[in-house]
Amino acid sequence: MGCFSFLKMMMFVFNGIIFLGGLALLSLGVWVKVDGGSFVKILGASAPQLIQLINMAHLCIALGSFLLFMGFLGCCGAVRESKSMLLLFFIAVLIIFIAEMTCAVVILAFSSLVSFWVTVRIC
Repeated sequence: MGCFSFLKMMMFVFNGIIFLGGLALLSLGVWVKVDGGSFVKILGASAPQLIQLINMAHLCIALGSFLLFMGFLGCCGAVRESKSMLLLFFIAVLIIFIAEMTCAVVILAFSSLVSFWVTVRIC
């Protein structure tokens, strides 16, 4: 097995994990949106913070769909060696990386405000 074949297999495996995670998150979001009552029964009184997930059903659906799409692009791009799929995957990952770095810089710039907000929310 050459280096290229190994990298191709690893990209398929990692994007497969992302795909399955997106599928799980999408399924959870749809389940909570359609039948939130059974979700609350399963959680019971032991996890009152997780009940807020009912309010986050739309976010779970959107994020799960995005992860599903990204995993699909990565897997298909790796298996088919499609330059257009891999380029689209790369651009999406680059945009996510730039957004994360921007958030980190903003948090560092306003660290006193963020630490105050976090301590007020936690306590």
